[in-house]
Amino acid sequence: MLNNTLRRLGGIGAIVLVVLFGFGLLACGGSDNGSTVTDTAADEAAHVEADEADADEHDADAADHEADEAAHDEGEAAHVDGDAHEEGDADPNAYLEAAPKDALYLVQMTNFAFTPAVLEVNAGEVLEIAIQNIEPLLHDFTIDKIDADVHISYLGGTGQHAHAEAERDADVHFALTEPGTGVVHIKIHEPGEYVIYCSVPGHREAGMEGTLIVR
Repeated sequence: MLNNTLRRLGGIGAIVLVVLFGFGLLACGGSDNGSTVTDTAADEAAHVEADEADADEHDADAADHEADEAAHDEGEAAHVDGDAHEEGDADPNAYLEAAPKDALYLVQMTNFAFTPAVLEVNAGEVLEIAIQNIEPLLHDFTIDKIDADVHISYLGGTGQHAHAEAERDADVHFALTEPGTGVVHIKIHEPGEYVIYCSVPGHREAGMEGTLIVR
């Protein structure tokens, strides 16, 4: 009977050892699972931070692109404005030079007279008046106030003027500082009589004056 009892106790002890061994394995496995869960959470956090960093970089790139687009648009606007300004500076009456002429005239400037002293023209016509300075002395062809389209070009000589203040209020002002010829293209809108004179100081007083009669 004693031997049977010992055998039973030995069997029980073996079972206990097996159970304890099993618990040990479970404990080891649980520890590994806990470590795995912790590592996964850390990876997820790192992934989220990376996504946020990428999003911030994308936003920064988008902002830079918008700034570049705005600068480009401003440059284009400035360019357009510059072109418009240059076009606005062009002589709006330049068309007269190429337009068909209704009448041609020649006026000579001498010391101290216009020849002829009287010009008779028609309103609404495109006129070409050639102005010729035959003296080595500054003369000009000036009309203070006249309702007309006027375009002036130089064929020879120079248009530099020694007294620019004379140009300020004159609707027609054509100067030659030396022998040469220029052309006044003019289309007069209103009939009337207009005084032609040389605005060089002393010349008008010396008799350099004429009349433009517009019918």
